[in-house]
Amino acid sequence: MVSVELGRSEDIGETARAATRFVHIQTFGCQMNVNDTDRILQVLAPHGWAATEDPAQAHLILLNTCSIREKAEQKMLSQLGRLAPLKEYNDELVLGVAGCVAQQEGAALLHKVPYLDLVMGPDHIAELPAMLERMKQGERRIAETELYKRKDFRFVEAEPREETKVSEFVTIMKGCDKVCSYCIVPFTRGREVSKTPEMVLREVEKLVASGAKEITLLGQNVNSYGKDLQSDDMGPLARRVPSFAQLIKQVDALPGVERIRFTTSHPMDAIDDLIALFGTVKSLCEFFHLPVQAGNDRVLEEMRRAYTIESYRETVRKLRAQCPDIALSTDIIVGFPGETDAEFEDTVRLLEEVRYDSIFAFKYSERPGTRAEKLGDTVPEATKKARLAKVLEVQERVTRDKMEAMGGKVVEVLIEGPSQRSAKGVGTNLQMMGRTRQNHIVNVPVPLGDFWSRRWVGKLAAVEITEVKSNTLFGRFI
Repeated sequence: MVSVELGRSEDIGETARAATRFVHIQTFGCQMNVNDTDRILQVLAPHGWAATEDPAQAHLILLNTCSIREKAEQKMLSQLGRLAPLKEYNDELVLGVAGCVAQQEGAALLHKVPYLDLVMGPDHIAELPAMLERMKQGERRIAETELYKRKDFRFVEAEPREETKVSEFVTIMKGCDKVCSYCIVPFTRGREVSKTPEMVLREVEKLVASGAKEITLLGQNVNSYGKDLQSDDMGPLARRVPSFAQLIKQVDALPGVERIRFTTSHPMDAIDDLIALFGTVKSLCEFFHLPVQAGNDRVLEEMRRAYTIESYRETVRKLRAQCPDIALSTDIIVGFPGETDAEFEDTVRLLEEVRYDSIFAFKYSERPGTRAEKLGDTVPEATKKARLAKVLEVQERVTRDKMEAMGGKVVEVLIEGPSQRSAKGVGTNLQMMGRTRQNHIVNVPVPLGDFWSRRWVGKLAAVEITEVKSNTLFGRFI
């Protein structure tokens, strides 16, 4: 039987106040890495560690890295170089790299960066206190990057932080079994492993009790949730593991959950029972991130995406038939090896046809060990740059049209806190920031200063959209 639970740690806040050592973590990349950073702080807290924003104060500095794009690795190496002089002033400082670059490079990163002390893959977060103790006892330059087999992996059960946010993420699984030809995730995160539904629901309950109103269920491919726990050798557990759609219903049934979101999905797993939840499960927001990557069937086949553009279109049609107000976003890769001008234009036509609310677009970046690496990086950099610019230009026009159409509408907004301008002290008027159910950001002025800011945080408010400026929505409370 797969066991995926780990003993829960004590309250972080109380331990932080008694801390004798400080850790500084810089996080790169996706929300999964942000979540891992939270777990790192959580496992360190019972051992007397607390977070610090000042690297000069730290006894441990970790760069929690991303390897999806080449630039992220370069940024990590540059940052290590800037941090290295701190070791000259603090003999006890441990400088480490965690996350996907650590997993990708392994012990070789210690040879590449001579002043680096620690390399830790994502599967080894729970063991970090033990690694630091080994260093305290005299062992130096540790690398722990072996990916655990599915049956051996252990999740760290999340505990609420001292300041729970209005909108929180709950990891429901890790890894991916799809092995797309361009993607390094299966090599840095391993096979799909699902949390038990009991752990997921327990984490949600604790976050809601601490003030969270909106929960985003997180995984590399959330649609596959539970499949690894439903195998024939799982015995009684397999019979009580819900599908992803059933898990959403269980989260929706928990008291205090106002909104549910999820990310990320794979189009070949966007099955009908999940689509049927939109408009029927009250807390499920009308937003779906559905990465297409490219608009041409030959390119998709080379990417090993296992769907066609027509099947993708059919999924979009089903979503909009079930929920006409649903907002869609996607991922786009331009310049995949061998992509022709005509094939790229298929992607542009798809953008104009589907009319996404937002996209994440990238130039193809060759990743070591992936199948696509063998194809060679054949599209010139200048061509990639031009294609990316065109994709962004098309999407900017579509996004602007969609946002301008919201003028005068009254929408439900979950207020998260001060807007970025207000938080930075820019301007004289206090503005609160929140999101619609379709994930659009709305800024709303509030009267009477700080009293009103505290009053509105965490509230679901009816807001009339009064202005659209530079792809930003402004409104007023009704």
